[in-house]
Amino acid sequence: MTAMSLNMLCAAIGVGIALFVGRNAGRVGSLLGLLDYPDPFGGRKRHARVTPLVGGLAVVLAFEASALLLYHLLAKDSALLDWQILWFGFAVGAMALVGLADDRMGLSPIVRLALTSFVLVLTILEVPDLRVDFLRFAGVDQLILLPAWASILFTLLCLIGLLNAVNMADGKNGIVLTLSLIWTAVLFARNPQPFDPLLFGIAGSLVVMLWFNMKGALFLGDGGSYGISAIFGLLAIYAYNHSFATFDAGQVALLFLVPVLDTVRLMVWRMRQGRNPFSGDRNHLHHYLHARWGWPAGLGIYAALVALPNFLGVMFPAYSLALLGLGAVMYVATLFLATRGGTVRRGVSA
Repeated sequence: MTAMSLNMLCAAIGVGIALFVGRNAGRVGSLLGLLDYPDPFGGRKRHARVTPLVGGLAVVLAFEASALLLYHLLAKDSALLDWQILWFGFAVGAMALVGLADDRMGLSPIVRLALTSFVLVLTILEVPDLRVDFLRFAGVDQLILLPAWASILFTLLCLIGLLNAVNMADGKNGIVLTLSLIWTAVLFARNPQPFDPLLFGIAGSLVVMLWFNMKGALFLGDGGSYGISAIFGLLAIYAYNHSFATFDAGQVALLFLVPVLDTVRLMVWRMRQGRNPFSGDRNHLHHYLHARWGWPAGLGIYAALVALPNFLGVMFPAYSLALLGLGAVMYVATLFLATRGGTVRRGVSA
């Protein structure tokens, strides 16, 4: 089987899995107990009806199916690639299971942190290519080498930080799925070729899930946030370790800049109010975009904030640090425009 045929097969599998889950979302959600109920009396969850939390399940299943196919068809001649794919599949599946358990049972923050940290540390210990051992920035010839303990801690902090950023961004239909499609496009330009089938499988499921999600037929759920953050966090690290000459640390940071900036802003703001930094509210960037410009117009603005600097980074990798600055300025300017005046504040609960 040629590489392109395998890519197309994985994309078709991703589309097929997503179509099955999307068309049977209510049944699957009821069977697994993955249903999201609206909050009474105008709480944070303001959707009109009970909604299945199965969108992330489709994306993770598409990834796992693609990884399994890649393992059997391409990796059999390489013991190292065998090992990497197996651990990749384990990490994504285990992270998604933690999220699905939280969707169903409501795990405590300490339990979620302990379980996800265990999965991620085990993975990065077993697969060095999924660990950040050095930092290289565009325009700087010297690598910054990290001691083993610092490498593990830094990688874990990055992956847990991304998990929280993705989870916080998943507050309006289409955001995380659209971001994931942008990340897929960027990583396709930088990812080593053996892992291309994974990106095609993910892309096929993401496109279909985006359509169902925008209709309000299903949500990603924590299973989706946890699984997707693991997929793209680990893929970005793998691509960085294999293509750091053209995909430097600045470009990796640029990939996730907007949701991470919004998460940091929210956590600082909540702590200044004497609140738990992980408590919920309606002061996310997407809430302000929705209140100011409506939806899906707000989604288009959010997507542009992520896509423009990243696509420029693909074309001009030597300017990744300048593009990080551009991305931050665009985020601040958009937040200012979305929140100026009193109209928005009245529509957003603190």
